[in-house]
Amino acid sequence: MVHRYRTTRSQRRNGCNALFGVVDTLQGENRRLSREVRRLRRRISDLEEELDERRIRAVEMVTENWQQEERYSRLVVERNRLRAQVANLEERLRNTRVGRNN
Repeated sequence: MVHRYRTTRSQRRNGCNALFGVVDTLQGENRRLSREVRRLRRRISDLEEELDERRIRAVEMVTENWQQEERYSRLVVERNRLRAQVANLEERLRNTRVGRNN
């Protein structure tokens, strides 16, 4: 167990006991370090939260891009299929016209 030695204002002002001065200095340093640790832990927590948000957005963007690429591929396939179908129908139409002219 760590004892927290308390010094009176007059003891600190007069420096009446060197041990109290050392203890007071150490306790002050410990408080400063504890505040710094809390501050850094809050910053780490904030950064982790931001990273999670960015990771979610990145996954959403990748998913959206993949879906757009899939949609594009389907459209290209459908366009090519319809072009081939139109070409076949035009060919049949030409053949029908040629048959009528004979």
